[in-house]
Amino acid sequence: MAKLILTDACYNGLKNVRKCKGENKPEHEYLVKEANMQIEKNRNRYAAAYKNAGFYLGQ
Repeated sequence: MAKLILTDACYNGLKNVRKCKGENKPEHEYLVKEANMQIEKNRNRYAAAYKNAGFYLGQ
């Protein structure tokens, strides 16, 4: 059986580190909204293509 070798940070945690909370800026919110709209548009397009392909293949 193999032995797992871990560093001291795994046992004691990292030192001299402070936690920060991420902020969502309006630009970020806009980009997320645009990306979700593109994903949904492509999902609908691919679904229609698969449906039409089924008709052509006779399934």
